[in-house]
Amino acid sequence: MHCRCILLALILALQTACAAVPGPVDSPGDDSAELARILKDTNRTLTTSKGIGRLEFTHSGSRQRLRIAWVSQLPGKIRLTVLGLDGRPLMTAAADESGFALQDHTTGTYQQGSLEDYRLKAALQLPLEVSSLALILAGRLPDFNYDRAVIASGRSDGESTLVLKKWWNRVGRVYFRNTVSAGRQPTITRIEAFQQTGEIRYRADIKATRVVGKYVVPRSLSVQSGATNRIVLDIERYWVNEPVAPETFQLKQAE
Repeated sequence: MHCRCILLALILALQTACAAVPGPVDSPGDDSAELARILKDTNRTLTTSKGIGRLEFTHSGSRQRLRIAWVSQLPGKIRLTVLGLDGRPLMTAAADESGFALQDHTTGTYQQGSLEDYRLKAALQLPLEVSSLALILAGRLPDFNYDRAVIASGRSDGESTLVLKKWWNRVGRVYFRNTVSAGRQPTITRIEAFQQTGEIRYRADIKATRVVGKYVVPRSLSVQSGATNRIVLDIERYWVNEPVAPETFQLKQAE
């Protein structure tokens, strides 16, 4: 029952939003514009990811730990499975632009619904879109709707910040390490998304990374909204750009 509640809360937290195309940033040749382009192009050719790891889910002081597997395909499809101690699936959830489905393998129960359903919006715990989660798992930036970028100081020595703005509003902030020189790519350490009011919507911390093929991808990731709602994913195994069948994200009720 705990697994079912956790996965349902996760799916309810993954509200699909329309991905806006970023506008121009600053003036051509400006350092911030070039940096924004480089960060957005990071892992550009990584389109599918698969992984197995351990997930810690915290909501209003209640904490659960479980083993989880996922497969995602950009721009916004994901499938999550809770695994038992013997590796067999206990619960599976799938979500894409058309909605979500939840299958409890232990009881045979099945649920499906639209991501635009009012009940889903009212039950959000982490305001993170399916598309944003898939991009972050792939080591890529979410699609922020911005029209200019500004480089600012970071949280610590050797770290810098790129602030993304739409008109006068701050819509996103990206923390990264390493200067962009001699073909060296910056390493993203934190991604923050903001509401129109200026309040933070969610914060994604990439605590550790690993190299898979030619890509730098998360090894330990946490996503938090407010002071009490958080997921922490420690990824044990990771695969990139493997073929994924379309029906993977079309979870059907078992007959």
